[in-house]
Amino acid sequence: MARVNVDTLSTVTGRMDPTRHKIRADTNETSIPLAPAFIPSYPPSPTPTPLDLSISYALSDSCLMYLGTLLSSAEFLTCLPFSLLLTSSSSYSSMLSDAMSTGNYTYLNALVGYTHSPQPSGEQCDAYMAGVASALTGKGNCLSDIRMGKAVALEILVGIGNYALLRKAGGLLDSSGRFCYLDAVADGRPDDLYLWNLPAGIALPSTSRPTCSACSAQLLNLYTSSLSSTPTLNSTIVNSAVQSVNSACGSTFVSYSATSAASPSRRMWNLWPGAVLCGIWSIWTLL
Repeated sequence: MARVNVDTLSTVTGRMDPTRHKIRADTNETSIPLAPAFIPSYPPSPTPTPLDLSISYALSDSCLMYLGTLLSSAEFLTCLPFSLLLTSSSSYSSMLSDAMSTGNYTYLNALVGYTHSPQPSGEQCDAYMAGVASALTGKGNCLSDIRMGKAVALEILVGIGNYALLRKAGGLLDSSGRFCYLDAVADGRPDDLYLWNLPAGIALPSTSRPTCSACSAQLLNLYTSSLSSTPTLNSTIVNSAVQSVNSACGSTFVSYSATSAASPSRRMWNLWPGAVLCGIWSIWTLL
């Protein structure tokens, strides 16, 4: 897989960020349904579309052709990458905004459940998306665009590379059997939600104070344990967040080792030091 420099990812502009949506301060966990016991064969309707914000015509013809084929692929759409919904889907952003304003999380509950257990299976979709990541960086597809730091190509590369990680993260449950992601969305403050930004390369704000909850621990432990197997995960950003959270919640709250800071996941970001990641949309921003 091609490698890019994403150390600048936390400073790029133009990203979609979730606290620009109004968050209900009075929302509590009783308004969040339990995770569905049965996952349907199809995602709930209407289904949000990844990358529906735009496909830039600044991309090369070969990359545009590849992305057009990819986004019309039935397998891509049924595997439904949660990672790209979070960062690049205006339809998902609208659904999220509606849920936050009404306090009705039934639809999002079904959607998160499906993205965690997509058809034909999570494992098959993981393998499929690994193949997509490899094809995306092919010379006849989007390699030149990625090397030049073109926003859409880079966004897709990071989102596809984080597919398996965020598919698994989406399935994390709190002690009551509710999705941790929805707990973070429904909270009256954005601090826990910031933890879901980390895979997109968004550093935890210095003023943020995530809760010392089981969900925070599960999510951050998943990130740290995935560093060596997820080249698109920025270890500097993850480990900085872990140290910040551990300083508030206890040194053993999240597993951390000094060697993880030099994880092989850093290698992907170091091939092209001059790559500028401009215009990649993030998951959320503060009001």
